Amino acid sequence: MVTQEPDIRIISFQDYIDWRAWRGLSDDETAPPYAHPVDGWILRALESAPVRNVLDKALDTFISVQMGQFLAQGIPIDQKSFPELYAIAQDCARTLGIAAPHSLCGSFGGQFNAFTAGTDEYQFVFLTDALLKYFSPGEAQFVIGHECGHIAARHMVYHTLVAVLLDLALPILGPIGHVVHRFAGIPLRAWSRRSEVTADRAGLLCCGDLHTAERALIRLVAGFADVEQVDIDDYLRHYREMADYHGASGWQQIFITHPLIPKRIEALRLFARSEIYYDLKGEEPPPGTDLLNQIDLDRLTNQIVKP
Repeated sequence: MVTQEPDIRIISFQDYIDWRAWRGLSDDETAPPYAHPVDGWILRALESAPVRNVLDKALDTFISVQMGQFLAQGIPIDQKSFPELYAIAQDCARTLGIAAPHSLCGSFGGQFNAFTAGTDEYQFVFLTDALLKYFSPGEAQFVIGHECGHIAARHMVYHTLVAVLLDLALPILGPIGHVVHRFAGIPLRAWSRRSEVTADRAGLLCCGDLHTAERALIRLVAGFADVEQVDIDDYLRHYREMADYHGASGWQQIFITHPLIPKRIEALRLFARSEIYYDLKGEEPPPGTDLLNQIDLDRLTNQIVKP
């Protein structure tokens, strides 16, 4: 039977994404092997010339206006200032096969936070002072590896775009901003959540220890509390019980840019017992370990990360 392509008249941004997916376009040239499949899938849809042309102005303005203060006031992380973190960033960059990014630190309202911003041509990593003070070197390696993972996976333009849509789309772009916000907001957030899974995998590849990676993620919830007193398995069990009881609140997650921390931990645990993780690490799994193949890893991860 001969199949026909659907009508190519795109009536919304989501329709465009669906059409690109139906075509089965491949992202093998740009996505690292540890990337969540939906990550590359949505990136392909966003690469259309009309979409990119609309966004250039917003991205330039956002980086210069919103990010300029971090670039101007942040303390560079280099051989002279924070040399231990500089060495970690260099090691993460080597692990992921990218150039070491420009890294800075500074105050961010007392938050444990880190972010990467910029474009494919230039990007920088910003680490907060609270993170530097309370995270162990191994936990910092996971965090910096996570941020470097966004660069390695070519997330920069669209991670910055997510921030633009949330903060600046309407005032900067006017009527166009309403269109972009309406049609791109939900799928971009869906991509953003999955891109965080990809970046968490990069962080684990860099720090090399699952418990350290989990502890770093728990700090984002526990704040200044002693995370060594947190039983992570019990924490996940409690989350699952509450999620089952308050299942109706799941729809709210389509409006957030990061998966909930318990979901990120569970997704990372799956990756840590997958064939591709040990292949990328160049290590043999412990004897008797039942590893997940790529198909099962993707299926089980999607069950966790949805919506």
